[in-house]
Amino acid sequence: MTDSALPIIRPMTLAELLDRAIGLYRQNFLKFIGIFAIPYIPLMLIQSALTFFTSTSMINGINRDPANPFTPAMLNAYMGTLFFLFIQFILVNGVATAALTRAVANNYTGKPVGILDSYRTLSTSWLRLILALIVVFILVLFLFVWMIVPCVGWFSGPGILFFIGLVVTPLIAPIISLEKLGVFASIHRAWDLARTRFWWLVGMAFVLTLLGQLIVTGPVYLFSVILQFALSSFSGSMEQQLAISSISQTLITMSMSLLYVPLQLTVMTVVYFDLRARSEGLDLAMQMSGAAGSENESINLPEITNKSSMPFITGMDIGRFALLSLAGIAIYALIISVVFFIGMAAFGG
Repeated sequence: MTDSALPIIRPMTLAELLDRAIGLYRQNFLKFIGIFAIPYIPLMLIQSALTFFTSTSMINGINRDPANPFTPAMLNAYMGTLFFLFIQFILVNGVATAALTRAVANNYTGKPVGILDSYRTLSTSWLRLILALIVVFILVLFLFVWMIVPCVGWFSGPGILFFIGLVVTPLIAPIISLEKLGVFASIHRAWDLARTRFWWLVGMAFVLTLLGQLIVTGPVYLFSVILQFALSSFSGSMEQQLAISSISQTLITMSMSLLYVPLQLTVMTVVYFDLRARSEGLDLAMQMSGAAGSENESINLPEITNKSSMPFITGMDIGRFALLSLAGIAIYALIISVVFFIGMAAFGG
């Protein structure tokens, strides 16, 4: 690929960015889903079997001795579930996420890679991503303690949690996959990039959250209601009902997640490029260096030229988090009020 054929990477509006990300997702639909599905589908099926085994063990224990329903089989099932949740965290949140992020970046910059190639180029990025997510988890636990601090914690805590969970954390995957930074440096880098367009990224996170509710949570909840209604008239044993419920829930959750997670990672990777184009001139740097190179090669972005010298947190950040917390409280109160009045109207009617 010559320099004249370099991909167009430039600052975009929210509508343009979503259009670009969705278009990229559609063009590579099977590839992106295939990358994520390699570890995700087997682990979800194993988890479904463990959930069924745990439920049946509990029912058998209650039927045997209601006062002491715990059995060795139940404890083994719980331990197996915890173990596979840990394996799923490593393989899905670490390996698959890093591979998919790199594939999205390569395809976005005009250097498409295949499903297996996206895994071959990972190196240690998946391990750094796992460690970074663990550090963020510890930070989130600390923030829950921070929220009980009078005044400052009450008003800033919820906003910080929202910002870290839905804005900063999703940016860590593209940073670790595409930049040669350590764990703590990657978290700090994600924090600094996110602060360059604070309210814009909050709006983006809100849009993605709504999209996730529409694609995953809504269909899964609706299916659960339909399934419970169908099982209420089913004449089979409790074990048979549990088997049907467990398998059905796993399949619908797996299907919806396979559609949404690659889309979410695609959007956040495009957001990463947009942030760098706005704050660091990445678009010009790539054109000057010919970073796109030839096809089927791993993407190699230009070095960061203007590293942030701002403190990790400033007074302006605290003010933004306080406003974000107040906005969240106002929205929550509005939703509760609407639900209350609808309930009162229905009850009165």
